[in-house]
Amino acid sequence: MFPIRKRHLLASLLVAAGAIFSYPAAATMAEARQAINEGRYAQALGILDRHLKANPQDAEARFSRGLVLVRMQRTDEAIQVFADLTRDFPQLPEPYNNLAVLYAQRGDYERARDALEAALSTHPSYSTAHENLGDVYTALATAAYNRALVLDRDNDAIRVKLNLLNQMEATTPTTEVAATAPAETATPVATPTPAPTAVTTPTPVQTPAPAAEPAPVADNTISDGVTRTLFGWASAWSNQNVDGYLDAYHPDFDPEDGSTRAQWARVRRARVSAPDSINVRLVEPSVEVVSPDEATVTFIQIYESDSYSDRVRKRLVMRPAGGEWKIYREAVVAEL
Repeated sequence: MFPIRKRHLLASLLVAAGAIFSYPAAATMAEARQAINEGRYAQALGILDRHLKANPQDAEARFSRGLVLVRMQRTDEAIQVFADLTRDFPQLPEPYNNLAVLYAQRGDYERARDALEAALSTHPSYSTAHENLGDVYTALATAAYNRALVLDRDNDAIRVKLNLLNQMEATTPTTEVAATAPAETATPVATPTPAPTAVTTPTPVQTPAPAAEPAPVADNTISDGVTRTLFGWASAWSNQNVDGYLDAYHPDFDPEDGSTRAQWARVRRARVSAPDSINVRLVEPSVEVVSPDEATVTFIQIYESDSYSDRVRKRLVMRPAGGEWKIYREAVVAEL
């Protein structure tokens, strides 16, 4: 998703399938590819659906349909398309890889790992899957270390490991995202093209800041809930999942600009959905439990879209609602 580039967590989002796919209807597929390249996704989907009605086992057309659904942000349907391809064409590694990417976008790293291992069982020399599997294991390790640090904030060994993961991610180069339909080549390749807006990176590596004093169990529970909301909010924002993003806010959220919550929500819905791509990273979140009904979290927010980027220190006030911690106030503390 960045001119389109994505962060490195999954190096190649949707790779071309190569000559392993059949090509029975060149004119139809060329028309569909042209519509995809020009952003006419609904038209491309119609072309592919008509073709597949007569040719239901055309793997290339089914693969292309999955790509179109991703670009249309119909992720559940795209997952089903790629899952069906792995069932009907288990010898093809690319649908497994794409399933892994989509699962990872949702933070379902266990399924992502299983899909990548399946890809490698069919194609052991598939370097993209090897790289993605390494990134998935890194994400799993990060999640485990974060959880351990929430439970044991004074454990410096865990903090050192998390810092190493942060440094590794900070120095990892971005790679072009390939989102083209299968191409007629001898070997599966990734051809850089604009990436679908629906897919972004999984939640970035987080390093919780140390507490001044060991926190009681009740505070740990609150901190855990606040952190879970924080990470989910950033992930939904990055994925341009507007409903998920807005759901992170308290029903009584008090916008900093003085507008009503409904007015603010309309503006945010437009701004979150407008860019071709968004990537939000959070660095060094620090939770402070004020009371059983209020907590604050401060962090560095790194925002990148296809047309704008900034780096700020932000402070959120959170309060419980509906059994979860929600953002009650949001303020930029400093421009960095």
